Amino acid sequence: MISALVSLTIALIGSVANADLTIDNFQPADLVRYPVVIVSGSADGTEMAIGTSWKSAIRFPVVNHRYSAVVELKAGRNMLLLHSGAETLKFRLDYKPMTGPYKVLAVYVTASDEKDVYYSTDPKDRFPIRQKFDVALKLMQAFTADAMNRAGYGRKTFPLELDKDGKVILHFIKSPKKGDELRALDGNAIYSHVYDVAKSQFDEALTKRCCLMGFTGFDSTAKRSVGHLALGGGCQACFGAGSMQWWPTTLKEVPKAFCDTTVLDSNKTFEDSAFRKTVWANVSTAYGAALHELGHTFGLPHSPDRFSVMSRGFDYFSRSFTVVEAPVAGKKDPTTFSKDELTRWDPFFAARLNCIPWFQPDGNGGKVFGTTNPPKVIFDGDDVVVDAPNGIRVAGAQNDAIPSWFVEYRTGDPPKHLKLSRKELRSKMQDTKQTFQIVVIDDQGQQTEIDDKL
Repeated sequence: MISALVSLTIALIGSVANADLTIDNFQPADLVRYPVVIVSGSADGTEMAIGTSWKSAIRFPVVNHRYSAVVELKAGRNMLLLHSGAETLKFRLDYKPMTGPYKVLAVYVTASDEKDVYYSTDPKDRFPIRQKFDVALKLMQAFTADAMNRAGYGRKTFPLELDKDGKVILHFIKSPKKGDELRALDGNAIYSHVYDVAKSQFDEALTKRCCLMGFTGFDSTAKRSVGHLALGGGCQACFGAGSMQWWPTTLKEVPKAFCDTTVLDSNKTFEDSAFRKTVWANVSTAYGAALHELGHTFGLPHSPDRFSVMSRGFDYFSRSFTVVEAPVAGKKDPTTFSKDELTRWDPFFAARLNCIPWFQPDGNGGKVFGTTNPPKVIFDGDDVVVDAPNGIRVAGAQNDAIPSWFVEYRTGDPPKHLKLSRKELRSKMQDTKQTFQIVVIDDQGQQTEIDDKL
C-alpha cells in the first residue's frame, strides 16, 4: 500500500535532484518532554527507516525526496538511526518526561452486559484496546507539540498518564446501563451519563478525561451508527470507538494506517470520515475529532479557520504524519498540500494553550497553580476593563464565525490591569452584529470568559 502510494505520487509530482539524508525540524541534542516525536526531513530512495535501534526501525515513504516519520524515545539520551537509499544518519534527541501534577487520562467505557468491544468487522476480533489508545494519544500529543512549535511557542503539549514502562495507563469504566440502553441515547445523554459514572473516580481539578465509548455500534437495519458521539467540555471529552478497529496498534502500523485506501461502505459498516470513505480517512478523522473535543476541555471554542483543530480542520490530522494525502474513495490520485494546509491551532488558541496548567511540563515548579483571584472583566461605557491580581498573560476577543484578536504578555512581569476600547475591538473584529466572548488568562492559567455584543 505504501509503495503503491509512493510510486503514484512520484509519477504525479515528477523527480527532483538527489537530496542528502537530513532531519530538518530538530537540532542535535534537542530536549523534548513527550515520548513520540514527529521527525521530518529530506532523503533519497522511496523509503526511509528510523528508530532508536535497527531492530525497532520503522519504514516511512519518501515522496519527492521528503519524508515525515514518528519515533518513540526513552527517557534520557536517544541516538536515532536513519537509513534511506545509500545513506545512513545518526542523530541525538533527549527526552525528559513531564513531572507536573496535571494529566490527560485515557478512559474506556463499556456497557454492563458487554465485553470490551461491542462492534467490529469480525465478531471474533478482540483488538488490543490498550495499545491502540496508547498510540492514538501519543500521536495527538506529538501533533500538538509540533503544531505549537509551528505557532511559535516551542514544543509544548499536554501530559499523559504513563506507567513505569512509558505506556499510557487505561482506565476501564463499566456503565450500569446495558449496551442497547446506551445505544438508544443521543450524544448529549451519553455524555451526561458517562460524566455521572466517572466523576467520583478522578480529581477534576488536576485531570482531563479522553473517553472512548466501547459500546459504539452500527445498526444494519437503519444503516447508521449508534452509541456514537463527539462532545467535549469541562474535564471530559467523549468520542465513539466505532473506527477503532482500523487504528494502528503500534507505531510500526502508522504509515499503513494513514495510507490505507480501502473503501468503506457506509450502508454496511461504521464510517465517519467527512465523506472520504476510506480507512485512512476514518483514522484521521477519529484522531482529529478526539483532539478537537479535548480542545474544548482546555477551554477552546470552535474556530472559523478551515484548518484549525477546532473546526473541521481536524479531518486533516494525518497530514502531519505524511508527505502527501492518500487518495479518497472515487479518486485515484493522492492530494498534495502545503505547510499552510496542515491542521493547526489558531494563533489565539495556541496563545491560550501556552498559558494553561495542562501545557506546563513541570506544573508550577512541581506544584499546582493557584486557584484564587481569577481575572475580572467589567464593561465601563466604551471600555472593557480587565483586572487580574496574578497578572495578565493573554487577553482577546473571539467568535466562532470570524477570526479572533488578542494581545499577550509572554515574558517579564505581566500587567495586572488592562483597558480595551470596545470601539477599537469592533474595528479589529470587523463585525459589530454578533455576540463575542472576551477571554482573559492570568499568570496562574486561570481563565475568565464573558460575552459582550461589541
